[in-house]
Amino acid sequence: MKKAATFRIAVGLIAAGLVTAAPLVLADDAKPTPPPASPARKAQPAPAQPSDDIGLSRSDQPLDVTADQGIEFSKDAKEIIARVNAKAVRGNTTVTGDTLTAYYRDKTPPPPGAAAPDKGKKQAAAPTPAPAPAPGQAAPAAGDKPAGDGTGGSEVWRVTADGNVDIFTPTQHAYGDHGDYNIDDKVVVLTGDHLKMTTPQDIVTARDTLEYWEDKHQAVARGNAVAIRAEKRIQADTLVADFAENKQKQMVIQVAHGYDHVVLTTPTEVVTGDRADYVIETGIVTVTGSVKINRAGNQIDGNYAVVNLNTGISKVLSAPTGKPGDRQVKGLFVPQKKTQAPPPADNTAPKGP
Repeated sequence: MKKAATFRIAVGLIAAGLVTAAPLVLADDAKPTPPPASPARKAQPAPAQPSDDIGLSRSDQPLDVTADQGIEFSKDAKEIIARVNAKAVRGNTTVTGDTLTAYYRDKTPPPPGAAAPDKGKKQAAAPTPAPAPAPGQAAPAAGDKPAGDGTGGSEVWRVTADGNVDIFTPTQHAYGDHGDYNIDDKVVVLTGDHLKMTTPQDIVTARDTLEYWEDKHQAVARGNAVAIRAEKRIQADTLVADFAENKQKQMVIQVAHGYDHVVLTTPTEVVTGDRADYVIETGIVTVTGSVKINRAGNQIDGNYAVVNLNTGISKVLSAPTGKPGDRQVKGLFVPQKKTQAPPPADNTAPKGP
């Protein structure tokens, strides 16, 4: 059996601190749009980092890279390219693809005589690094020294994957044709056909892009986006899914937010609107804007609705409680036709001649 090539990007060589470097500046057509703001909620302390959440930037472990065909290392281009069944692993997160490319840069070494930081003591904010070149400007030529002079080691700031891409943890998978993992921004963007993200309970698909924002624990699906759990399905132009750990310590969708052309489907009803917020555990969906609820041929129209998918009770209003409405609530109720019983069978034997 052919042995895969292995390369370990270790602390002090190619990857140590991953979150303090200058953010990547992307061209407008490549830069992911931040997810729409979720409804205002009571401020809560930041949650502890889930153990099974996707995240290459949250581990100080080495980045292990393997490939069947081989690994190219370019000091001038500051690239590491792994080809054929390539895999990059750090902590609980794995990135696989036909080809993987890891981009690294020099780190700025600490000043002479600087003491190691005390992890138990709050540190002062780091100075703002020099910005990356703006789109259209030339990057430093190969061989030019960036902020660091090379004596402070190097760090990986971006990993891309091409062909049969799968980014996964023990409980999450994200699939696409091309993946771009910006470790500085803590965002991964998947593009291509058949974009999909799965958990033990959920399936999320998209047509245009599928993103995962580490710090927010959010997946953003753009273009004919769909999220499915059991027999319940929500579809919209854009879906934002908030993830959290369930009782089994699995990362699953906690709340799904739909934006524009929202369609919520269950075995018994179809709900449409401009915007929806669906709390999975309680089954409560708040829908706003051009709301329509269709159940067994009966339809109710309004501008605001609260639908409980667990109890089957829906409330449609002209506006949220306490706010003036700009349209009336209308209902169309279709009477059910009574099914006529078939006439009794005639069991009388025919009379003879």
